[in-house]
Amino acid sequence: MIKSTDHCSEDEHLSDFFRKIGCHVAQLDSGLWWSRGARIFEPVLMKGPTAISDSEISSLWKGGCLFLRYPAALDQIGIPSYIYLVDDSNYDLDSLPHKQRKETKRSLRLSHVERIPISYIIKNGMDLIPDTYSRQRRFVDDSIISWWKKYFEFADCNILFEAWGAFVGKELAAFRLDFTYRGGFYGEALFNRQDLLKYQVMNALMFVSTRDVIRRPEIDHVSYGIRGIFGDAPSLNRFKESMGYRKIDILERIEVAPIVKPLLMSKSCVNVIQRVLRKYSKKFDKPKRIIAILDDILELRRIMRKVNCNRIPERD
Repeated sequence: MIKSTDHCSEDEHLSDFFRKIGCHVAQLDSGLWWSRGARIFEPVLMKGPTAISDSEISSLWKGGCLFLRYPAALDQIGIPSYIYLVDDSNYDLDSLPHKQRKETKRSLRLSHVERIPISYIIKNGMDLIPDTYSRQRRFVDDSIISWWKKYFEFADCNILFEAWGAFVGKELAAFRLDFTYRGGFYGEALFNRQDLLKYQVMNALMFVSTRDVIRRPEIDHVSYGIRGIFGDAPSLNRFKESMGYRKIDILERIEVAPIVKPLLMSKSCVNVIQRVLRKYSKKFDKPKRIIAILDDILELRRIMRKVNCNRIPERD
C-alpha cells in the first residue's frame, strides 16, 4: 500500500491505469483529472468542492478537454448535486439507521465478506457482470465482458486497486473494486448475483468493506463521488444513505471549451445533436455522456437566467 503522502506515486499509478483502459488524464497541482469518455473531465479527488484556477482550466483546454464537470461550493452558480461519502473513522453498525442495522446484522449472519485477490474475480466473478447489466436493463455483449476482463487485469497489476467479495457459502454473491487516492477510497465497480440478493449481500459487502477501510490510518474518506452523469438511480442513492454514507450537497459546475462553445450557443442546435446521438445511445455510453452533459448545459443556462446571467460560467 502506498502511503497517503506519496502523491506523486499515486498519480503515476492511477494515470497509468486510466490510460490503459482508454481514458484521457490530466495532471494539475491539485491532483488528477480524468475523462470516462467524450472528453468530459472530472477531478479524481471527490470529498467536497473543488477549486480550479484560470490557468489550470486553460491548460485543460490545450490538452484536448472539451467539458469540465466538478463540484463547487453552494455559494457559487451551478446545478444542485451531491457527493456520498463516509469520513467517520468510528463508522460501525451504530452508524446505520435502525432498520438497515437490523437488515445488515441479518446479512452478516447469512453471508461473509472478505478482501479478495482481483485475480479471483477474473476466474470466478465474470458471470456477475451480465447478470448485473441485465437486471439494470443495460446492453451487454461479449465485447463488454472482454472489456471488463481487461479492466480487471490492469487493476490486478496496479497497487492502488483492491477488491472485496461477499459470499453465501462458497459462492461469490457480490464484489466491489476500488482504488486508493490521496487519502480517499473510491468505488469503481460493483456487481452482484441476482439470485443471491435475497440474502442482502450488498448490505454486508458495503458495511464490512467501508468499516475496515475507513479505519486505516492513511484513509480519511470512502467516497462514491459526484452524482452519475447518467443512470443515477434514486434507489442506489437511498441505499448509500441507509448504509451510513453522508450526502454532501454541492453545486455542479460545467465549463465548456472555447473550441466547441459556438456549436452550443443555440438550444435548437443542442437538440439536433442530442437527437442524432440518441440513435447510438442504447449500446454505447459515450453518446449517453454527451447527451447528459448537453442537458446539464441547458439546465445551467436556465439557472443563470434566474440570476440575471446570460452565459455559461466559463473561463477562456
